[in-house]
Amino acid sequence: MDATARIELPAEKGFWEEFQTHWNAMPDKVVCGVLLAAWILLFQFYGWASSIAGQSHSLFVWMWQKWSDPSNDASHAKLIPWVALYLLWARRERLARFCAGVWWPGLLILGMALVLHVIGFVVQQPRFSMVALFSGAWGLLGLVWGWETLKATFFPFFIFGFCVPVGGTFALGLTLPLRIVAAKATMFVAHNLMGIDIVRTGTTLSDPSVKWHFDVAAECSGIRSFVALLAISTIFSVLTMRKFWKRAVMILMTIPLALICNIFRLTTIILAAKAFQQSDQGQAAGHLVDEWFGYVTYAVAIGLLLLAGRWLKEKPASSPS
Repeated sequence: MDATARIELPAEKGFWEEFQTHWNAMPDKVVCGVLLAAWILLFQFYGWASSIAGQSHSLFVWMWQKWSDPSNDASHAKLIPWVALYLLWARRERLARFCAGVWWPGLLILGMALVLHVIGFVVQQPRFSMVALFSGAWGLLGLVWGWETLKATFFPFFIFGFCVPVGGTFALGLTLPLRIVAAKATMFVAHNLMGIDIVRTGTTLSDPSVKWHFDVAAECSGIRSFVALLAISTIFSVLTMRKFWKRAVMILMTIPLALICNIFRLTTIILAAKAFQQSDQGQAAGHLVDEWFGYVTYAVAIGLLLLAGRWLKEKPASSPS
């Protein structure tokens, strides 16, 4: 045999060619496409019952407005659909292999989603309709392609839950306990550990002479950073870990991390205000830190999550010798 002979390996398929191969293996594509299109059109034209003149009834318009509103801090939701599409693509072989016929219990999921949307439409709470949109689309896949498809697509559709905005006025009632905890913890650190005179009135922290004061508002409660960190840790743990307890550790870590980083940010605001209060610039200095330092604490939290993921990383199974 010629030593210089080369073994010809089969050429790798391009994305479009591979997509066509797996897509052609899926049965009842037209039926699934028509049903999904009808489901989407329902939320486009009857997404929410807006009582505000000139407002669109499209749920998708409402979603985009909330994701683009800085007060909701939900811009991460714009990335979630792309992550879900990637996860579906990663499961393409499983979907093509186990795609079966009609699975009628999928109608139950679809019916429950429709009832939830009706409730959200009547009470004018589009967040209910968002959950109905994603869960109903998931149920349709199970209805047309079977139970195995429903299982394979559960996680990609589950992460759509992180698209639901939790900021703004919606968070006021939910975040009050978190705001009080954050204010008490920040006061303890600043007063007992750093010796800074500080007064707490409810969720407001101030200098005894009231040269500066800061309210731990709903957006400062830490719930928004918690939701973003929870999404990151959930997706990262499911993609990189097989053992349930390791996934649970990664996900549960987001609770203390979000709280500690938020207290660190609030304490830094107090330090900046204290440092510049003699020049009557304490309030402005605190606001400057409040506006920009959140990116630092958020990066620290993500870094700690990645370190934890490295520590919990599972070794690949050794190949037999």
